[in-house]
Amino acid sequence: VSEIKSSNSYYFGESCGENQNETEEYALKQMLTSISVRVTSDFKSFNKVRESENNVDYERDVENVIQTYTTASLTNLQSFKEPRDCGIYVLFYINKEEVNSIFDNRKQLVKDIFDKASEYQSVSNYANALKYYHFANVLLNSIPVSRLEHNGASLEVEIPSRITDIIDGVRFELIEDEMVNDKRRAITLAVSVNGELAASLDYDYWDGNAQIFTKSQDGLSTVTLLGSSTQFKDLSVSIKYKYFENKDEIKEVGELWNLVNTASISSRQTISLTKKKPRKPAIELSDIEDINAKEITNEELVELLPENLNNIVNYFNESEFPEAWNEDQFFSDKVAAIERLNNLDLSTKSARRNIDKTYDGWEYRQLNGTTFYPTINLSAKEYLIPDFDALGNLIDVNFGIIDGMYDEFKRASTFGNDWEKRQVIIKFVEKYRTAYLTRDISQLSTMFADEAVIIVGRVLQADPDDKSRYEIDPTGDQPDVEYLRFTKQNFIARQDQIFNSRRDIHLGFSTFEIRRKNNDDGVYGVTMRQHYNSDGYADEGHLFLLINFNNDKPKIYVRAWQPDEWNEDNLLGLSNFNINF
Repeated sequence: VSEIKSSNSYYFGESCGENQNETEEYALKQMLTSISVRVTSDFKSFNKVRESENNVDYERDVENVIQTYTTASLTNLQSFKEPRDCGIYVLFYINKEEVNSIFDNRKQLVKDIFDKASEYQSVSNYANALKYYHFANVLLNSIPVSRLEHNGASLEVEIPSRITDIIDGVRFELIEDEMVNDKRRAITLAVSVNGELAASLDYDYWDGNAQIFTKSQDGLSTVTLLGSSTQFKDLSVSIKYKYFENKDEIKEVGELWNLVNTASISSRQTISLTKKKPRKPAIELSDIEDINAKEITNEELVELLPENLNNIVNYFNESEFPEAWNEDQFFSDKVAAIERLNNLDLSTKSARRNIDKTYDGWEYRQLNGTTFYPTINLSAKEYLIPDFDALGNLIDVNFGIIDGMYDEFKRASTFGNDWEKRQVIIKFVEKYRTAYLTRDISQLSTMFADEAVIIVGRVLQADPDDKSRYEIDPTGDQPDVEYLRFTKQNFIARQDQIFNSRRDIHLGFSTFEIRRKNNDDGVYGVTMRQHYNSDGYADEGHLFLLINFNNDKPKIYVRAWQPDEWNEDNLLGLSNFNINF
């Protein structure tokens, strides 16, 4: 110890105390503080840490940047520990010649996040692409180097260039402009990036009183203007790319957010609301009887469908409650909750107009709509999916997934000839999301039951008699799943408290994948990137479901939630489980 401390060849930190973990933390912090003195000049010359009013503040900020490195990321860190009279003595040290190597893990993390952003960009998911490009840029500026190369390019140049290219390539085109009434105007925009429809893109606009955040999907977005703003001839919008509310999704990004420099990129555009792009006329609901008529032999369904769909549109737009709905308490309560909590407006036009056979009836896919959450100034384009029983009676309604995901699942099903199973999974996920948006605590309680969950029908049911279980595979490397385990009672109690205390809650999925287990055609894994936003709280994480179709009715056996996890190597999936019957 004395040789290391006196040799002048090492950066070191030491501490002694009763708690080993606390002592290690102090020793590491002391060592990193000494390293920050060495790299301060590098950060200043490369303009990576935000400027401060004086040199003392700047050095403190550099020290805070260096403190975001942990023992887990310092591969060449060495240590000495022993019990002493003062408690547990800890010495951390690293050779000064190897100091640059402590940044290797951070460099790799930047590259991994950049690759994830590129992957999202390749499938036109520009919301996630912009978010991860910016996160990579934040992390890049915590590394005291002038150039970080990846695949032959300098990321200091490539990341801002990618962000700018996407933002500069965004085009909004007015395709529908409807005065719903004298106080509300609905504007539908086609959203593209560099000539291709954007599967997802987030932006905000000024409605005359407040900044409204909105989400476009499937290349379409609806803007709602109220009151005096209905007279707007132009609309000012800004493309979102920083995602402040999601910064803690990656721990280091959250810690660095206010410490490092990231160049501001102009993302504002002005959209003319007087130049309307010609568009092929949509199908009115009055024409619904002609849709797929040759494929539907149930005459009662064809007769009831137009009336039922018009009843739904009239209810959400005009508050006209059909007398027949009073006979179905479940349905009437659900539509009332959708209206009360999500401020849903529906269009009388639908781009997709399919009547599909489902596991136990029919569905109409889909009604176009827009939701609005005033306390978080968020507007979102939505699809509403009405469900019918075998006779054509309206029995349920849920918020649907985006068209791009739906079409991809249909395409994938042709290879495995398993559309019926994938359709059940899609409808479950839609019910799950709607349960959050309607704050249906009893439905959520069933979804997170300790027993297997039957996932067909309009109400999910637990099956306490089913003792089949799936267990984590004990062989090989597995994600740390200890923190995924929670007490159902505590989870539901906490969720109920959140439902009762929040004025607005929005839940969405930025990714959604369905995979079949290779050695069992009846077992599927579902992974989703879930983002949650409410007044006062927001989070994002990874949801995994393991579903078994080898029963009379499909059932969920595993539900796992991994908050703030993005790295696929650390995500729970099908390969992590053994099947036990």
